[in-house]
Amino acid sequence: MRLLILGGTVFLGRHVAAEALARGHEVTVFHRGRHGNELFAGQAEHLIGDRGSDLSELEGGRWDAAVDTSGYQPADVAASSALLAAAGVEHLAFVSTCNVYPGWPAEPVSEETPVWTEGDDYGPNKAASEREAEAALPGRVAALRAGLLCGPHDNVFRLPWWVQRIARGGDVLAPGDPDRHVQLIDARDLARWIVDLGERREAGVYNATSPPGRTTMREVLEATVGATGSDAELTWVPDEALVAAEAGAWVEVPLWLPEAEGPGTWRVAAARAEASGLRCRPIAETVADVWAWLEAGGAEAEGPDWLSPHAATGMSPERERELLAATAAR
Repeated sequence: MRLLILGGTVFLGRHVAAEALARGHEVTVFHRGRHGNELFAGQAEHLIGDRGSDLSELEGGRWDAAVDTSGYQPADVAASSALLAAAGVEHLAFVSTCNVYPGWPAEPVSEETPVWTEGDDYGPNKAASEREAEAALPGRVAALRAGLLCGPHDNVFRLPWWVQRIARGGDVLAPGDPDRHVQLIDARDLARWIVDLGERREAGVYNATSPPGRTTMREVLEATVGATGSDAELTWVPDEALVAAEAGAWVEVPLWLPEAEGPGTWRVAAARAEASGLRCRPIAETVADVWAWLEAGGAEAEGPDWLSPHAATGMSPERERELLAATAAR
């Protein structure tokens, strides 16, 4: 299979390329040349361009399938998808997001839940991009509404932040209810399934995340203690205490959102993807591999400006002690 990846050098796309190459497929990655120019040397073809302004490198190409990991603006997706149609692409995996659902994370969602039809923000733009891809390649698009991705080379850095923090040891603020379920999916598992879909030319709409109820926050953090071998002691701080202390969800306290603000956060129906073959490895395996990546250099080894602008910053040591003290005072 001749596979084109729009992206392919940072996180999910990188894992898709590695998986496809391991199966013997011919891989082309189209990217801006800012990162990963040395990846897959002698194995994959690199085309340099900018999907927002210069798609000339895609003109005249021929591919059997494509994966779009970097489509955020509907006009850009419309332009690239038209070129894919001209290139004979029989299947496009468009990586979307659960943010296409206006009701999420306030409520649980399934593939039948209505999506945004207007607006100019991340979720509405992703929903419009899905429609543009389908218009250009009718019946050939798998719209994959991804959940929270993690694993090695994670440039959004939510799970890696926790692994780094717990590795330092000491008294660790653990957020919310320890038995609250979370839906994390290893990007390598998603990548494997994406290549499966391309090989089968399987289209449709899927929530691309792990099954709800599979993993708890306690299991995530305790697996991290075990993987890093640290002396960390987890101190569980309830939602109400963190809210009272004005703790910042997602960015300051990665992977945490108060249950009252997002009761549907980790209740995304994923049975359709599971029935189609998406399989998720144990969180302990993902955590161990993230730790190995961090020990090998992590984000620092990836080069300048590699982290996403939306990457988690996490709590400073001073802020963490402040939050723990405020909790103890309550």
